[in-house]
Amino acid sequence: MGRLFGTDGIRSIANHWPLTADFALKMGQAAAQILERDGDARPTVVIGRDTRLSGYMLENALAAGLTSQGVDVALVGVIPTPGVAYLTRTRGAQLGIVISASHNPFDHNGIKLFWADGFKISDELEAEIERLLLDNGDGFEAAGAKMLGRSRDAGDWQQDYADHLVDVWGNEDSLRGRRILLDCANGATSRIAPEVFRRLGFDAAVMENAPDGVNINEHYEYIYPEILSTAVLREKALAGIAFDGDGDRVMLVDEQGGFVNGDVMLAILARDMQRQGLLTNHAVVGTPMSNWGLKASLEEVDIRLEETAVGDRFVLQRMIEENYALGGEQSGHIITLRDGQTTGDGIYTALAVLKVAATEPNHSLAALAACMREFPEYLVSIQVPSKPPLQTIPEVQDALRRLHASLGENIDVTLRYSGTESKLRLKIRAGEEHDRGALEREAEAFMAVARQAIR
Repeated sequence: MGRLFGTDGIRSIANHWPLTADFALKMGQAAAQILERDGDARPTVVIGRDTRLSGYMLENALAAGLTSQGVDVALVGVIPTPGVAYLTRTRGAQLGIVISASHNPFDHNGIKLFWADGFKISDELEAEIERLLLDNGDGFEAAGAKMLGRSRDAGDWQQDYADHLVDVWGNEDSLRGRRILLDCANGATSRIAPEVFRRLGFDAAVMENAPDGVNINEHYEYIYPEILSTAVLREKALAGIAFDGDGDRVMLVDEQGGFVNGDVMLAILARDMQRQGLLTNHAVVGTPMSNWGLKASLEEVDIRLEETAVGDRFVLQRMIEENYALGGEQSGHIITLRDGQTTGDGIYTALAVLKVAATEPNHSLAALAACMREFPEYLVSIQVPSKPPLQTIPEVQDALRRLHASLGENIDVTLRYSGTESKLRLKIRAGEEHDRGALEREAEAFMAVARQAIR
């Protein structure tokens, strides 16, 4: 990670450095420097955002910086992150910018960038933008009066993205009229998701789709959407679908109220893609956050699970390097390199899983999810005031050794700082012989030490 960019762009509390209006203007100017020019033709950049109040400020500042450097800007408004990636690629833009802090609280925000091909920009380009922002004391030369860029409202482009999602569903109509519940987290999917599912014939009831600028992710439940589960049972729905604030993640609830997380979705989709001959190299990419049950489930059908570092950018990097078609994280960030997909897309993923469910007797998502049994694991996070290297903190290292000694063999421990929040995360995975309660006790004891040691 660089000085500004984390695992998913730049994140901070809004209106505090670096996410101030002044910084965003300079960010727009710096981003303009990496764009290729074709004579006097002005490049185009797509900007989209989630529903956070601070998004307006950052959107206008970025646009001002870009246009001052002779770049045209298409403002597509509130749209899921994958919508910006899609429009950047299909509308011939050179760059896409998303203003969002994903699942973080409303007072946070972020900036992430997509290249002309719809994929997130490379580490090298991020480093170049950082250099331009932090080491360029002379500023940027302004464009001449006749070469200034134009900023335009391109909200109508959103329909392209909605149409794309409807088109990839195809002619499947066996679920027409079935009731589903959508939880939009008062975020970027609040308008588009209901439209897409209703156009496909679902009886879609919607929760958390009245954004007011400050209620994004207000009731977002990270891995276990309990509120949605209760609603699915009450409504006797086919499924519940919970998106995060920017719509690149999704969690599902089956008709029995069971949770279908990213690991289970990977197990379902891997089997379906293998049957269709679409699972290249018979492998799926996961991370150290993946439950060991996913590995066991995939091995049952001769599919390998390859793990890479935590973060969707690392998952995607491995997929591209090894020509794999499917990867993702337990958090519901699923990447499928087909149908023009270039990044995680919550709506697309939910539709893909429901399309597989359409082939099941009674269209049971619960029956489909039974392909994976969950092994014992425990995940806990704590807020930290700073992020000193963990290997330099003796109390943390001693506590880690005690944890390993107490739990014994056949466990895996991942201890890491979040790349997008001021948090320390501990994930313990274990074999089926272990007791989850023991994992929880040891994890909480470890975090009590870490909370005192990291100051």
